[in-house]
Formats: sequence, C-alpha cells, structure tokens
Amino acid sequence: MSRICCVALASVLLLGRASAAPGSDSLTFVGDPLVAKSDSLGAQGGLIEFVQPHESAGGWTRLVGYRAFLDSRQSAADAADALARQARQRYPAAAVTTYGRRTESIVEFSLVTPDGTIEYNVFRYAVGPSERGLVSLQYARRLRGSDTDTMTVQAPRWAAEIARFDMNRVRAAFTQPR
Repeated sequence: MSRICCVALASVLLLGRASAAPGSDSLTFVGDPLVAKSDSLGAQGGLIEFVQPHESAGGWTRLVGYRAFLDSRQSAADAADALARQARQRYPAAAVTTYGRRTESIVEFSLVTPDGTIEYNVFRYAVGPSERGLVSLQYARRLRGSDTDTMTVQAPRWAAEIARFDMNRVRAAFTQPR
C-alpha cells in the first residue's frame, strides 16, 4: 500500500514539474509567480506576456515577455542595437546600456514616465529555434512611490536573472503547442 502512495506522490510531483515546463502558461521569475495573460502567435513568430496573476496585461507592475521573430535576418547584436537606438530616440532622458556576446545581446534601459513611474526594461536577444530568426526575453518593472528607492539595488539582480535564464524555454514556447 505504501508503494502505491509513493508512486502516486511521484506522479503528482512529476506533473507539478511539467506544469512549469517551457510551453506552460506560468513561470516564476525573480521569485514572482507570473501567468500568461497575453499571447499572439503566428508563423513568423509572436509574443507571450506573463504578469502577476492579479494584474492585467495592460496594468502590470512585473512583466516577462517572450518574443519570436522567426523571419528576422538580424543578429542578436543588431536587434539589441536597434532597440537601444529606438529607446534613446523615443526617451532621450533614458539610461540605455547594451551588452554584447557572441550569439546573444542584452539591452537595458530605464525611463521616468510623466506620472513619476520608473519603468525598467531588460531584453535579451538570441538565435531562434532551429537557428531560425531571433527570440527575445524581456523583464520589465514599473516602480512607483517608495518602490523606486529599491531600483538601483534590484536592477543588477534583474539583469543577472535575464542573463542566466535558459533561452531554450523561450525557443520552446514558439515550437510547442500551447
């Protein structure tokens, strides 16, 4: 009887692990549980956005975005440079930094909105699934009030988490049925 209980418990644990698999509708990032609230997928790629369960895709404070540009001929560095250029043009006061690697690049920027909200973004670009196009991983935070005081301490941690994240999870999100 105890052997059956152990097998049942192992099955539950394995199923629980599978629910956090690459094609799942939820993930945990920097300790925050997030759920997919928005996705648009097509033959050329798509976008999947994860936010906190109680937030909407438009009214988030923490967001993880998976993007695929499957027909893109840009390199990861080119895509990061283009986003950095766009951020500098759109938000001249924004602090924008890019970090290049051989096959991946990261762009990080923060800006202050008219209502005083600080929006922090870090994007990581990498080669897409089966070496086709590009994928990107985004982490964004909207900080207001006293939360803004923590950004200088937390931003390096958030960027490090983006750098450590397994990009195969992002690739898999665009190759597995959802």
